Amino acid sequence: MRRHWIQAAVVALVASACGGGTGSSSSSTAATTTSATTTTSAATTTSAAATTSTAAATTSTEAAGGALTLNADGSYAIDWDGLVGGVSFAAPVAGAADPYFSVHNDPATDGFFFSIEAYTVYGAAWSGELGDFEVGCFPAGSGICVHFDPDGPGPLGNLGADFMATGDVTIVQADGEGFVAIVSNLEFSDGTTIPGPFTVTG
Repeated sequence: MRRHWIQAAVVALVASACGGGTGSSSSSTAATTTSATTTTSAATTTSAAATTSTAAATTSTEAAGGALTLNADGSYAIDWDGLVGGVSFAAPVAGAADPYFSVHNDPATDGFFFSIEAYTVYGAAWSGELGDFEVGCFPAGSGICVHFDPDGPGPLGNLGADFMATGDVTIVQADGEGFVAIVSNLEFSDGTTIPGPFTVTG
């Protein structure tokens, strides 16, 4: 019996020396791995497409009050009632060697110049009567001359200077009180046109 107790005591002593029971202290160092996570944010460059909007030149040139308009096809339109400046009218002077009616707008105010000079003696085809006639500023024609400068004293040509304009005119009034004519199909020697019809009143 004493022998079993001694063996038990020896076993307990050995077990205690080896640290194999509860209360054993085990020192374990955990390897801490720090993972360096590098996040590279892709630089997103957004280039806004430069949208250049070039408005098609609406070739629309309007004088003060909208009396003169340059149409898209290159022709002009005149609205005599849209004139801002005054209208000049002169009747033929009695006894003058070269009498004529004169009607024109004010280029300083309206930005363009349009006039009719209707000679009662100069042209063989018209002597002052009412009715339908052709524009013809030469002795064998009507003696009805149309003068047009689309930008007044500006850089464009003075289209009445060549006196070669053609067109149609219906004279409604031609006396000492006034001059009224309906003008249409005007064309100048450089190709400029005023199709009309429009009414000139002086």
